Amino acid sequence: MTEATSGEADLIPELVILTGPIAAGKNTVADRLTHLLTERGHTVVVADLDDVAAMVGPPGAGRAGLWFAAHEAHGALVGQWMRTAVDYVIAIGPFGTAQEQAALTRTLPDGVTMLWVVIDAPVSVTLPRAQADPGRQLSRDATFHHSAHQRFRKLLPAIPADATFDSQHLDPDQIAAAIAQTLGDG
Repeated sequence: MTEATSGEADLIPELVILTGPIAAGKNTVADRLTHLLTERGHTVVVADLDDVAAMVGPPGAGRAGLWFAAHEAHGALVGQWMRTAVDYVIAIGPFGTAQEQAALTRTLPDGVTMLWVVIDAPVSVTLPRAQADPGRQLSRDATFHHSAHQRFRKLLPAIPADATFDSQHLDPDQIAAAIAQTLGDG
């Protein structure tokens, strides 16, 4: 962990950022990583952009033109958790553009250690995953799903990935274990 320079706490949490296309497995990996880390006695907070966006009532953040506002609110939430005594904060979401990345990182305290992780899979894998999940809504729509994947592919070169995992070939437990090892907790 990194020592805090602002005097807010002796240590600040490490930030793990999970990004990638729809249905690549970000949430499942976050769940498995949380389990690994908490099993080892660490406190972990998971902050999912989709959960923040879901706070907008019908018609939803995207359709109401509030998707970027959800990014900003999510970034503020992550920034606040980074000022607490937890060990790790896991942020989940599509952080492809410079504006989305800035919304996530602008409220972070100085000295934060960030691990950017891309979890990827081709649309031929993710669309069936999304369509098989009854809890999903818009991401089950093939047109929307393909469009979101095209956007991700276009933005991928601008994502500051420290590690990239292909969830078509690695299962969530393998990815979580590799991330924990990168964090020095594997």
